Amino acid sequence: FACFNQPFKISPAVWQRWMRLLIAVPHSQLWVVKLNEGAAAEEALRNEALAVGVRAEQLVFTGTADLEVHVAYKSAADLFLDTDLYNAHSTAADVLFAGVPIVTMGGTRMASRIAASIAVRGIGSPG
Repeated sequence: FACFNQPFKISPAVWQRWMRLLIAVPHSQLWVVKLNEGAAAEEALRNEALAVGVRAEQLVFTGTADLEVHVAYKSAADLFLDTDLYNAHSTAADVLFAGVPIVTMGGTRMASRIAASIAVRGIGSPG
């Protein structure tokens, strides 16, 4: 699993849902990109995960990739998990372009419906 959204977009409810997923799928990993929040976000998210029983090796935190491989490295993910309150925007397009499916949920505000709109358009559905 992967989430390439900035960590500030990860709500506590979504993080808890993802942790239940990691526990339910024992050999799975969650790849999280750390951007502006850096080490502080990584430490907080890691501590919350460990507190509920997720193994340390199930979490992978990385920085961003060089522009030349920005989209290509995302193809290493099997499934992109989107955030709820503020969806992936350009990241959703990048992930789909890399051939990775997205699990997203549309909300009540524009910022929480972008990934679903991109995904629907990306697979050619009318709308």
